[in-house]
Amino acid sequence: MGLTGALLYMVLLGFGAMIMPGVGIAGSLLALVPQPLTEYSHVPAYGLLTWLLTSSLQGRAWPKRTALWMGAIAAMVFGLGMEILQAFVPGRFVDIGDVASNAMGISIASLLIELAPPEQAKRLLPARMR
Repeated sequence: MGLTGALLYMVLLGFGAMIMPGVGIAGSLLALVPQPLTEYSHVPAYGLLTWLLTSSLQGRAWPKRTALWMGAIAAMVFGLGMEILQAFVPGRFVDIGDVASNAMGISIASLLIELAPPEQAKRLLPARMR
């Protein structure tokens, strides 16, 4: 899956960021979700993005620490970009709390990746990447 999987996941997050609450099927479903749940969902969403980006870079023979830094930076830049784009979507707005939740998810994932023993980190990669 590698980098393609990470990019597809980024597209999925992008579509989710552009949903107008109450408009269409997706917007109607979004309006049913309690606000705190949508805010807290940023933490695991951006933690997963960080892991996907980092593991895909490691699968391309990048050193662990370099892959982690690049994965975390790319996830944060992507999250900031999504927040800026939301300013142009009716019914959505830029929220610094979302940016903080993104950063929290990225930080938690980065810490877990950094602390994972090398043999366990290899098991986290898909078999094709080892």
